[in-house]
Amino acid sequence: MRVQKKLLPFIVIVIMLSCVKKNETLMEPVKDLNALWRIETVTRNETDITKFIDSSGFRLMLSPDKTYKLEGNNIPFIVDASTGTWSVDDPQYPYKITFMPNDSTSTFTGDVATPVTKGNRTLNITFSPGCEANSDTYIFEKVQ
Repeated sequence: MRVQKKLLPFIVIVIMLSCVKKNETLMEPVKDLNALWRIETVTRNETDITKFIDSSGFRLMLSPDKTYKLEGNNIPFIVDASTGTWSVDDPQYPYKITFMPNDSTSTFTGDVATPVTKGNRTLNITFSPGCEANSDTYIFEKVQ
C-alpha cells in the first residue's frame, strides 16, 4: 500500500504528459473570402438603415484570382465600378480590404472584419461614404 501511494503522483504525471502533443502550434487559418456575398445588414454610424436601401439584388463576387464583380442594384458602396481587383492587408488577420476598379488608378480601402455568425463566416466592410463624419458598415453573408 505504501509503495502504491508513492507511485500515484508519478503515474498521474506520466498520464498527463502522454496526452500533451508536442511541437503543435495553433495557427489562425487564412480567411477564405472568395465567394458570392449578399448584404444582410447596412448600418450608418451604428444605426441600422437596411430598410431604407434596396439591397435585395446587390451581390459582391470576390474571386480567387483577386478580381471582384458588383452585380444588381446600384447602391452607395465603397466602390462604384462594377469590376476590378481586390486585396486584403493580411490573409490570416485581415483588417483592411482594398478595391481597385478596372477603369481607374485609384484605390478604395475600407476596414474589414470576418466574424463567424450562426456558424457561418460573414464579411463586414466599413467605409466612409464621402463625408468623413459618416461611417457605413455593410454586413455580408455568403450566398449558398
